[in-house]
Amino acid sequence: MAAVPLPFASTKETTNYARLCRLMVDVGSQVLRSTFDKIHPPATLPAVLGKASVHYATLQSLYKGKKKVLNPTQWGKLYPAHSPVSSATFEITLLTVLLRNICGLSPPATGWDHLPPAANTSIADDIARIKYYRNTVYGHASQASVDDISFNSYWQEIREALVRLGGAHFRVDIDNLERDCMDPDIEEHYRELMKQWKKDDDSIKSKLVEFEGIMQDSVEKIKSELKDVKDKLDLLTASAEKNKDEGYFDPTELINGIRQLYKTREGWLSPFPWCEEFQFFVSDIFTRLKVVRRKKTRGNVTNKIITMSSLLKTYEECSEPRTVLIEGKPGMGKTTYCKKFVYDWATKKQNPHDCVLNMKVVLFLKCRDVKSDIWEAIDDQLLPRDIDDNAKEQFFQFIRANQSRILMILDGLDELPSSKVPVISELIVGRVLPKCYIVATARHEVGRKVRKCCDTLLEVEGFTEAQARKFIAKYFKEKSELAENLSARISRDKNIKEMCANPLNTALLCLLCEEFAGTLAENRTKLYLNMIECVLRRYRKKAKLTDTEEDLTNLYKLHLRTLGLIALNGLIEDKLDFEEKELGKHASELAAFGFLSVHPGCSKLRPSLRYAFLHKSFQECFAAFYICCEIQDKRIKPEELVSNDRYFSNLKQVLLFSCGILAEQSNQEAAALVSNIGNRVKNFTENYSWGLRVVLEAIKECERKKDDFHLQLARRFGSSMTQKFLNIQGRYLVMDLTAIFCEAIKVNESLIYLDLSRNDFRDAGVTSVAEAIKVNKTLANLDLSFNPINDACAKSIAEAIKVNNTLTKLNLSYGAISDDGATAIAEAIKVNNTLTNLGLSGNPISDAGATSIAEAIIVNKTLTNLDLSGNPISDAGATSIAETIKVNKTLTNLGLSGNQISDVGVKSIAEAIKVNNTLTNLGLSGNQICDAGAKSIAEAIKVNNTLTNLVLSGNQISDAGATSIAKAIKFNKTLTNLGLSVNQISDASASSIADAVKVNKTLTNLHLSFNPISDVGAKSIADAVKVNKTLTYLSLFGNQISSATALSTRL
Repeated sequence: MAAVPLPFASTKETTNYARLCRLMVDVGSQVLRSTFDKIHPPATLPAVLGKASVHYATLQSLYKGKKKVLNPTQWGKLYPAHSPVSSATFEITLLTVLLRNICGLSPPATGWDHLPPAANTSIADDIARIKYYRNTVYGHASQASVDDISFNSYWQEIREALVRLGGAHFRVDIDNLERDCMDPDIEEHYRELMKQWKKDDDSIKSKLVEFEGIMQDSVEKIKSELKDVKDKLDLLTASAEKNKDEGYFDPTELINGIRQLYKTREGWLSPFPWCEEFQFFVSDIFTRLKVVRRKKTRGNVTNKIITMSSLLKTYEECSEPRTVLIEGKPGMGKTTYCKKFVYDWATKKQNPHDCVLNMKVVLFLKCRDVKSDIWEAIDDQLLPRDIDDNAKEQFFQFIRANQSRILMILDGLDELPSSKVPVISELIVGRVLPKCYIVATARHEVGRKVRKCCDTLLEVEGFTEAQARKFIAKYFKEKSELAENLSARISRDKNIKEMCANPLNTALLCLLCEEFAGTLAENRTKLYLNMIECVLRRYRKKAKLTDTEEDLTNLYKLHLRTLGLIALNGLIEDKLDFEEKELGKHASELAAFGFLSVHPGCSKLRPSLRYAFLHKSFQECFAAFYICCEIQDKRIKPEELVSNDRYFSNLKQVLLFSCGILAEQSNQEAAALVSNIGNRVKNFTENYSWGLRVVLEAIKECERKKDDFHLQLARRFGSSMTQKFLNIQGRYLVMDLTAIFCEAIKVNESLIYLDLSRNDFRDAGVTSVAEAIKVNKTLANLDLSFNPINDACAKSIAEAIKVNNTLTKLNLSYGAISDDGATAIAEAIKVNNTLTNLGLSGNPISDAGATSIAEAIIVNKTLTNLDLSGNPISDAGATSIAETIKVNKTLTNLGLSGNQISDVGVKSIAEAIKVNNTLTNLGLSGNQICDAGAKSIAEAIKVNNTLTNLVLSGNQISDAGATSIAKAIKFNKTLTNLGLSVNQISDASASSIADAVKVNKTLTNLHLSFNPISDVGAKSIADAVKVNKTLTYLSLFGNQISSATALSTRL
């Protein structure tokens, strides 16, 4: 009866199998899902899998291709019919497929289906490792059991792979699973598997002895391994005691101290020290980050929202990001975002997928406080005041030894003293602490200089309109009527709405709304001047001084001038803070006003009291106040001020504030400063567009509610402009600047060519342009292409060209103009007598719109070039245009490429060009023209005597159609350029074309690229060009021609 104990042994082995299955299916799924979510966060998963995504075609091939890797159930999880897609529904097999195919992972050196070497531990290697052990474990399904030796080996290998992928927190879960009792239901499930195994295997009894032997061997092995573990523990204990005796360094206490510092210092925000009651908890603030595409030449912003937990996640363009740059405008919330990040680390509030979870230390450093090297900054800003040199050096050594577990946040690169730029640059490029993770924040002007060194570029967008309203409601929770008033102002005032994207501006607006009973300034300068007034009134109230109706900025002019001088010197010297002695005799009052804060984290190396401006924008405003005082006192002349290049670079905002402040005090002096800025910008020959924007921004700052002073300045500037050609494409003009620029154009008498393409112009912007060209007397060429110009915008332009007498070229291509807009433009060109070129390509104009334009050019006597390419115009529209060109006597160029014109429409066009005597260029590429249409065109060019350029590329013309065209050019006497690329022309018609080329006397350019022409057809053409005397360009690229034959066709 030696077999009596075996049921226990068998139960143990089936339990082993059950545990491994549970480890693989439950924990493995969690880990792979976590890995997948790091690469494709849940918030962006719908877009990643969407039909517009590059991954959709890959997934389609996996589902419908020959391999059929994905089954219908898995496809249903990727594209559920009645609910949003969620990785939570993906099982382990599907996750593995997705990780391999749409996550940008390079395959392991040994492939996805083999066990990688133990030394290879990349993400891809560990995914392959998990798949290998999953298959190995499933290989035991027929017995539903795993012996202890195999179990221990499998468990260890699987655990290490899962922990590397998912993080250290999974180790505890895995170890608990190894020791925990199996759930009875799960045990029963695997007992049923064992029973099924017994039924299928009649020889089970003969193997029991073998199983016993295995169990005995396992017991002995476990005893041996336990002894090894005990020996190792003894060695570790002895080593620990030795380390303790030798002064072994444990960083835990210092790290906990840093955590406590963050909890105390970064948990609450008080953006305005003069308003002590206004504080908020950092967790209540929400800002958004949007990924910036890693095209360093442009840095375009995408719509992908990034969470804090995924700052250092892999993504399509970088598999292992080390450096992250967060850019944003002043006050947008870059520092607040960092504070929230370190506060969450300090309080250990990260979610399980947070990238910071594995970081041993997060070092939050303010760049403005960096006075020496990075080690001094860590000591000065984060370490205890009484730390001894030995402990400090040991902590620094700990950082050096654990770089891959250290995250350093460098807040405010734009506030870094210029002398310390090399120190931080060495960190970012990896010359110092090369494995340390870096997150840096900066304004755009500084960010551009380091983008090329960073792996991930992010943009702080700030508040959405809804978030701004929520913030306002919270601020005015006991004064709901003010919240309603401010919200109403946001709804009707686009400028205020744009201001609210900036969290600091939103807070300022709340304070001003409260202080001035809902009356808000019109521009940034006035906003800050009101803020100064608000602060000074609160100061007087707090100091129990009597109320006064006097202008407080004038009352405290000497004080503010002193502050302004300090501010300007600080900006020139790259300083945002200063010592108390610089405040001079007004120190007590200036410190009490509330414009300054005592420098947080005052340096141990400089124990004297130091002050800092609340924000760089306040420092810029005070510097401008000082400059205005100097101008008014005749100590500085405007022309001297603008001759300094700094005011067009790092001190630009100071210059803009100066214009706005002067506009509140003196029309003459404000006008003089703006005029001198305009004169200075005239010399910006290489970057005039950027200089022009500075002038427009300066004029914008002079806007006042009481009059149109800023528009007067715009007209003065327009009158002084001497440029004939102006290129302002690429979003140089935001909406409020467009109106000012157009006011200048109204009176300008020099501008001939104006390119405003790609500026994202919408209704208001286009309306301003339209109003300008109604009265402008010199502009001849206007490019508004690649703007989202809709029908309403097109109607505005149409009204303008009805009365304009100078415009000859108008480009409205690649917009959103449909039939209504096209009809409005058509009505305009019926009465316009100057327009010669009209571009409407790339719009959604269909047959109705095309018909309206066709009717217009019957009566128009000046239009020579009309481009309607890339629209959904079909045969009906083409027929209307054909009827028009039968009688039109001025049109020379007609673009109809990229439409939906078939043989029916082309036949109408062909009939028209038989009788037309002016058309020289006709573009019909990218339509649906077949052989019948080609034959119609061929008959037409036999008799046409004016057409010189005919493009039929990208259609469906085969040998029959091409042969007809070949016969026609034997007789044609005018055609110089013929495009037949990307058709279905083979050797048969190539020979016909060759015969035509031999006798044709006018053709200079022949395009036959990307057709199925082989060496036979190419040789025929090669023989023809030997005798042809006029052909200068022949294109056969993309055919099926050998190198030798291709060489023989060269001209």
